[in-house]
Amino acid sequence: MASKKLAFFPGCSLDGTGSEYGHSTLAVLEALGTPAEILDDWNCCGATAARGIDLGLSVRLAGRNLALGAKQGCDVLVACAACYNNMAYSRDHLTKHPEDFDEPGFENARPESVDVHHLLSILSSPETLEKIKAKVSKPLGDLTLASYYGCLLVRPDSYTNVDDRENPQLMDKMMQLCGAKTVDWSYKTDCCGGSASLTRKGAAMKLMARIFDDAISRGANAIVTACPLCHMNLDAFQNDVAAELGKDIKMPVFYFTELLALAMGLEGTAKWFKGHLTNPAPVVRNCR
Repeated sequence: MASKKLAFFPGCSLDGTGSEYGHSTLAVLEALGTPAEILDDWNCCGATAARGIDLGLSVRLAGRNLALGAKQGCDVLVACAACYNNMAYSRDHLTKHPEDFDEPGFENARPESVDVHHLLSILSSPETLEKIKAKVSKPLGDLTLASYYGCLLVRPDSYTNVDDRENPQLMDKMMQLCGAKTVDWSYKTDCCGGSASLTRKGAAMKLMARIFDDAISRGANAIVTACPLCHMNLDAFQNDVAAELGKDIKMPVFYFTELLALAMGLEGTAKWFKGHLTNPAPVVRNCR
């Protein structure tokens, strides 16, 4: 649990293609009585590309957001898995190499003095889980979920510290608390291909095919995730993956905060679901 107040870093995805994640995150935080102020003047963290192109730039991009948190006297709360990984890496790097961040105007706001928290960890504190349990008014009993963490949220555990890197359980336990069933499956932390879905589509389709094939074989009727890029890939490329597998796929993909909001009876879920490419209505109809 965070010891300081939190500043929420939306990142580019939650402000754009993953807006359902951003809106549902803010709605859930408000409903639980733990609203977080938005990190003022935030910038792109570099996403998944910057670290492979220019390590120093990547560290400084993410580091500037941490320094902004220091200026606000806050720890930084992140929902996007890629943003979280970048921020956590930058903090770890700058703790060891503080000389690599020398941006003007931040002399008294050091990024390594700020802790980075992923939303899933914050919402999984015992106190917050009790609040969630008390607010569940529409249990998700029709859902059998494959909780998909992806690769960036839990690895490497030397600096991510969200959950077990091989068999994470935080999202599973939270969904079970909301009345859903979760499957025990083999691909919950495998890569979906990330941005390779645009540059090496064939390779990405094979990775996604393994994910869908196993989720379907375990009896899941939907996937739940905490990563905007994973959500986009698994939601948008189902027809391509169906061709790869030779079987029809119609599996909704949810952000875990959307399902929290649905279980708590919060307004907005119908609007958010309209932004999905794979229609979620068949599996959530009885939950509303």
